[in-house]
Amino acid sequence: MGGTSDDADRRTDRSTTADRLRLMREDFLDRADVIDGGVRALLGRIDLTRTDADHDRMIDALMGVSRAADALRALARNDLAGADEATSSMAHYARRAR
Repeated sequence: MGGTSDDADRRTDRSTTADRLRLMREDFLDRADVIDGGVRALLGRIDLTRTDADHDRMIDALMGVSRAADALRALARNDLAGADEATSSMAHYARRAR
């Protein structure tokens, strides 16, 4: 027996959902790469020998941004604990960067 059109619709919906999830995960990984590239570029332009408060805040902000990339990678792996840890760390660095 061939099944009903409802069965075919459910299979199509599952396939479409799986495709969307795959594309979303790939997008998360691409975004993380862009973020890391931006952080690397900024680190290449700033004077890392400085130790004043403004410079420390900038480094903390960059660390927070870097943790955002980690959160995206964790989400792409469906690692909610890793994403939670990374976003908690992001918030820590954001507070320090104020």
